[in-house]
Amino acid sequence: MPTDMAGELGWLRALIEQVRDHAIFTIGPDGRNRTWSEGVHQVVGYTEAEFVGQHASELFTPEDRSAGVPERELAFAAEHGSASDERWLVRKDGTRFWASGMTTRINDARGDLMAFAKIFRDLTVEKQFHDDLRGSEERYRLATGAAHEAIWDRDLNTSTMTWSDNFEQLFGYPPQDVGLDVAWWEQRIHPEDRVRVTNSLREAVANGASRWEADYRLRHRSGRYALVEDRAYIMRSTDGTPLRMLGAMAEVTERRRAEEGRRHAQRLEALGRLAGGVAHELNNMLTAIIGNTAYLDKSLSAGDERRDFTRSVLKSAERSAKLTRQLLAFAQRQMTQPVQLDLNTLVREMEPILQPLLGHRIALDLRLAPQIGAVLADRTHVEQVVVNLLLNARDAMPVGGRVTLETQPVHFDGSASDGSSSLIEPGNYVLLAVSDTGTGMDAGTLERAFEPFFTTKPFGEGTGLGLAAVYGAVKQQGGYVWAYSEPGCGTVVKVYFRQAAT
Repeated sequence: MPTDMAGELGWLRALIEQVRDHAIFTIGPDGRNRTWSEGVHQVVGYTEAEFVGQHASELFTPEDRSAGVPERELAFAAEHGSASDERWLVRKDGTRFWASGMTTRINDARGDLMAFAKIFRDLTVEKQFHDDLRGSEERYRLATGAAHEAIWDRDLNTSTMTWSDNFEQLFGYPPQDVGLDVAWWEQRIHPEDRVRVTNSLREAVANGASRWEADYRLRHRSGRYALVEDRAYIMRSTDGTPLRMLGAMAEVTERRRAEEGRRHAQRLEALGRLAGGVAHELNNMLTAIIGNTAYLDKSLSAGDERRDFTRSVLKSAERSAKLTRQLLAFAQRQMTQPVQLDLNTLVREMEPILQPLLGHRIALDLRLAPQIGAVLADRTHVEQVVVNLLLNARDAMPVGGRVTLETQPVHFDGSASDGSSSLIEPGNYVLLAVSDTGTGMDAGTLERAFEPFFTTKPFGEGTGLGLAAVYGAVKQQGGYVWAYSEPGCGTVVKVYFRQAAT
């Protein structure tokens, strides 16, 4: 053999030995294996001594051997130059695997058949994945439609993604507008979430994980961002090479909002129980303080300087008693005397004190709908609700603005949420809404707006009990209350009282 040819064959042999995930060998015209490579050992488990000289048909299943498949494959390659196939083969230990391979005819210098070159790879995982995908296509289509999920398939080699039909239904993008490149999806992830999500996916693929999941915000075609739960299975080859991902994405915006609402309602309920217990005990002590101090004050003569001290104690005690009453209101432990009220009439009767309450820099706009119907509620408590809402609006507009107080008849059919955790009971209600043009609140502040003692005012300028008392008073009347606000866009608080039966 010429030196240059020997060197070339040596180089080729070294190259083949570096390929471990493919079995590469030659077969003689008699059907027996002539050579071996490390890939043969990795894929089918045979050592060189075991493999060389063995008939190539030993790799085939018994049923294929009985049907003459090994001989037909070599005959086809001999006649046509090559034969490719995908079929079940058998490892040394008897286990089966799905192989994709090629058998190629090798000729000598005269063009006569000298041998066959054989190469194949274990694609069992890939076959299982594609079989599952094909067999489950209709099931996925129906299931994801019912579950409001979009299925996606990502090729990790080409960085392309395809989506199920209901992606348009969930996120508004028609098929012709959906890009195949993975960058299209990445660009629609909220900028604050994008790096976290793409990094976590990249790490899951690189670190050998079998699953990946993440929560993030995805831009709807309308421009709004939807909160989604995304989870995926990472499909790998036998040697662990990542190939594809099959994922399911569901929008959970409303569900998360409801979960947060439930937690918020539970927190307010727990705070109410605590506040009610504390206020009850404080009220008992304040009753004794006020009673004894008032008795002592009356026993002193009009010019007695010690009356300055008793009057100071009484003044502080009365302020403390007012706070306990607000706490009891939040805890829904006030004494109530429900009567039929027309909210329009009540607001008109309160109007002379409402504008002075707001001050000259704030305009009051009353928008009272006609024929709203009566509500069954405690008049004093409703008056407290109106006053506290206006005071809260006033404090949100230190440089002036406008407060709008409106009433409106409303009907709920049982599908509307109360803004927190539960559905509003169906029936007729009267809306009492107070909106302002003030500074507004961010999401974190809004979430805690009805909590007792929570305030954004400087120390000493507010107790944080105004909206808490509103919340308790409305709930005690069997009503509903929630607020909407954004920084710089003002706040609106909506209160719904159930209409009285006629």
